[in-house]
Amino acid sequence: MKLMFFHHLKNFSPYSGHIYNEMRTGIVRKHGELISKNDSRFDLIKRIGYFPFRELRRIDQAYFISDLELFEFFQTTEQTLKDYDVEAYSNWGYPAKEELLNVFLEGYRHGLNEFRENIGITYSTLSHNHKIEYLRNFCLYCLDFLYFDGELDKALFYNLGYIQANLYMAYVEVNNLNALTAINHSETETNAPTNNLPSNATQSTEEPERIEIYCDVTDIKKIWQVLTAPINTGKGIEQPIFSEEELEKYLGSMFYSGAFPDAFKHAGTLSQKTISRGHMRNVLIALMYSCYSLNRNFDRRSNQIMYVAMLKRYFSVFATSEIESIKSVFATYAPKGIDVLKNNLGKNPHVEEILSILKIHKLLH
Repeated sequence: MKLMFFHHLKNFSPYSGHIYNEMRTGIVRKHGELISKNDSRFDLIKRIGYFPFRELRRIDQAYFISDLELFEFFQTTEQTLKDYDVEAYSNWGYPAKEELLNVFLEGYRHGLNEFRENIGITYSTLSHNHKIEYLRNFCLYCLDFLYFDGELDKALFYNLGYIQANLYMAYVEVNNLNALTAINHSETETNAPTNNLPSNATQSTEEPERIEIYCDVTDIKKIWQVLTAPINTGKGIEQPIFSEEELEKYLGSMFYSGAFPDAFKHAGTLSQKTISRGHMRNVLIALMYSCYSLNRNFDRRSNQIMYVAMLKRYFSVFATSEIESIKSVFATYAPKGIDVLKNNLGKNPHVEEILSILKIHKLLH
């Protein structure tokens, strides 16, 4: 039997979903193509333990959106809105788009306030494990109706905001429950008798094998793409460090994703890349520090040492430096590397994208 929610929500059927006159509503196309719902939205459930939402800011308030098409539509400016073609919507323009956004945000705020009511009074009586399973089903229910396919109906946008807020709240709740499970498990192991351990058991001091990525894996890949094209350092042009294929191998040796195992494929042991000192060293620090900063937004346990260790392991320019000495200049030298990249705008085709990613995540102003 399928769980059903939101039966009190106006213009919504818990059986069939959103209710509106599809024959009389406007529709938007992106670059002339219809926007279609994608079943990949359900992949979000595979990422429990992570935080796979896009952050939309309005007047110092953050709203977390799971649907990429919806997020990009809301992010449009008066200039970029021209990428969207609209049919059957009178007086269409940037103000009309902002009006739809405001309707969405109104629904979002109401959804936040009514989340506890929506998950039902029986939720609090469930056991810990049953709460997790219940919330997973609640998230799946939300995702079933949470997609943007180009329909421009105000009642639809209100409901999308309302359901999006509930998905976000449920996702935070289930992550917290999972974290408590991990803490309790850790405490049990810590308090367990140790007299059965072998006498030679010692704590591992080896460097981390790979860094787990909790943020958007595509952002990490886009950041390192800058090394597949020439970089002008001011002292000369550095040729590409990696081919596309090589970069995939090195990223797979440095990072992995528990949620998306195929995102970074481990290529085994790789040789160090020889890179000049000075500006290129700073660029490498900037790239790795950007990865650290992005990932830390989703996993506060992120440790700079792990990222520094990867620089030392795979790039010869760091080979003679101690990990602690690299770590001590990690945050200081990163802006210098970013400045080198900024000077390559219009020269290296990937620089604009990395700067855009950092600005979206408030890591660059």
